[in-house]
Order: sequence, then structure tokens, then C-alpha cells
Amino acid sequence: MVDVPPDGSRYAGFEATGEIRRSDFGLDFGAGLLGDVVKIQLDMQFIEPQGQGG
Repeated sequence: MVDVPPDGSRYAGFEATGEIRRSDFGLDFGAGLLGDVVKIQLDMQFIEPQGQGG
């Protein structure tokens, strides 16, 4: 389902997921307390502002 702003504004939405390993960047502190893999999840929505002149 896609929600459309009631005022008819343009909008865009994006999702992204990924993971990085702390060890790839030399971050080895906290071994045993912190995992090596860091998961990243982004869910972004952008709506065009209204009444900005121009």
C-alpha cells in the first residue's frame, strides 16, 4: 500500500539493509561483549515541502 499525502505533494521512499564487520576497520575493542557484525537498516521517506515560494 502506498500512502499519498493529502495535499498531492511529491514523495519518495527508500529502504536499504546491509552489514559491516567491525574487524574490517580495526575495531577490536569490546571483544566478547560486542559482536563483530553490525547490521544496518534504513527506512527513509521524503515529502516535498509546500509553500516554499519559487
